[in-house]
Amino acid sequence: MALTAVLWSSDLRGFTERSDRLPSERMIALLNALFEAQDAEIRAHGGEILKFIGDGLLAIFPIAETDAVATVATTAVAAARKAITAVARLSDQPAMEGEPPLDIVIALHVGTAHYGNIGAADRLDFTVIGPAVNLVSRIENAAKMLGQPIVVSADLAAALDGFVSLGRHRLRGLATPQELFAPA
Repeated sequence: MALTAVLWSSDLRGFTERSDRLPSERMIALLNALFEAQDAEIRAHGGEILKFIGDGLLAIFPIAETDAVATVATTAVAAARKAITAVARLSDQPAMEGEPPLDIVIALHVGTAHYGNIGAADRLDFTVIGPAVNLVSRIENAAKMLGQPIVVSADLAAALDGFVSLGRHRLRGLATPQELFAPA
């Protein structure tokens, strides 16, 4: 089945270094706080987390009607901004004592994905797959290299005002360079 949505892929910068240094119990508490902060904003803005991937997550903001793209995209960008602020406020958490603030990147793309239960007979995950999912994942990787907290695809930027081009970038696995955008 196909679903049109704003796709969200986020990741914690510096996770490997931090996880090498901190005890696993502390990292688990830190990750749980990180995911709670993002989940609160994603859900409050009509999104749904599909899966946690290490220190990252994949979420969707479904678009029920084709004329609602701008509305849902605006809502997803608002959620991203608030999630970044919420994550920055986690410095008061006990797991963060003596630690530098958490820093996440969020990639957003609007597109069509295929959804369903995928996995082995005794372990299925409900998820989305397809080129749109691959693209948002590649944009998230680019966001880290570009040093931008929020990076969006040309498709999402075209639906909204207030974005500046970050230029065209080669993304792993994609033949054509993609123009990426950040909030102005």
